Amino acid sequence: MRVLQGDHRTWEPLEGPTAVTIGVYDGVHLGHQHVLRSLEAFGLPVVVATFRQHPVSLIDPESAPQLLMTVERRLELLEEYGVAAVALFDFDDEFRRLAADEFVEKILVTGLRARRVAVGQGFRFGYRQLGDVALLRALGEQHGFAIDDVDILEEGVPVRSTVIRALIADGHTAAAARLLGRPFRLTGTVVPGDQRGRTIGFPTANLAVADELVVPGSGVYAVRIGWDEVLRPGVVNIGNRPTFGGAESVVEAHVLDYSGDLYGRRLDVDFIAWLRAEQKFSGVADLVTAIDNDVARTRELLEGQ
Repeated sequence: MRVLQGDHRTWEPLEGPTAVTIGVYDGVHLGHQHVLRSLEAFGLPVVVATFRQHPVSLIDPESAPQLLMTVERRLELLEEYGVAAVALFDFDDEFRRLAADEFVEKILVTGLRARRVAVGQGFRFGYRQLGDVALLRALGEQHGFAIDDVDILEEGVPVRSTVIRALIADGHTAAAARLLGRPFRLTGTVVPGDQRGRTIGFPTANLAVADELVVPGSGVYAVRIGWDEVLRPGVVNIGNRPTFGGAESVVEAHVLDYSGDLYGRRLDVDFIAWLRAEQKFSGVADLVTAIDNDVARTRELLEGQ
């Protein structure tokens, strides 16, 4: 898969006409996947025009959403779904000041050689978002490309990244997985913690997660934890560890049947099931009993999967 980035005027030309879809593509969820499949049906190489950061982070930083995944994960998934090329834009002042007709002429026509373009029904583009689907269709007629405006439903429910983010933030990772088409994955780097888990028989890896990523709501989850291309069963606790008087929320991962050193590693955590709410126990013994139960339930849930 080719990744086109930087100044569009420096891109090497694509070999022939393409089918283009435009959007943030955060999550690469079932709705996105449907669009990609529909474009493949035209027999043209599929190109995704997307953004390194969410456009709202520049337009209105205070209301910018947390993201479902890193840009690296987004590119990885788009390649898995057969995308031929990704145009990865930095949504900066220069880009957002492109007028609607300039965007079409410079990016879609000259840069990407679009013959077919798929966008959501509420799609807006160009400076001050003055362009809409009707204008895009009119410009398409001038430049020789057709428009498909799509509204994606899964079992009658709109599939939107905003809906998935809200589900995850509330701890409903299984419901989010149904809309993503795969388990929600959180990526973080293992950093030193207080090592209290080791003293009670359950060593944990504390994950530092980028501020721009959405983190599931507090609670205990059955997960799969991956590094070196291997996924291992595990239990994750998200919260402030009330039994020990914690003040800040942390993400702690316990890998079942593993005792090696993970410091500095990047871990991928796939959330499989919510086990229970985080709670304050009367003492360490009660906490250990609860964790034993969490581990047993995790083994049961993940066995054979």
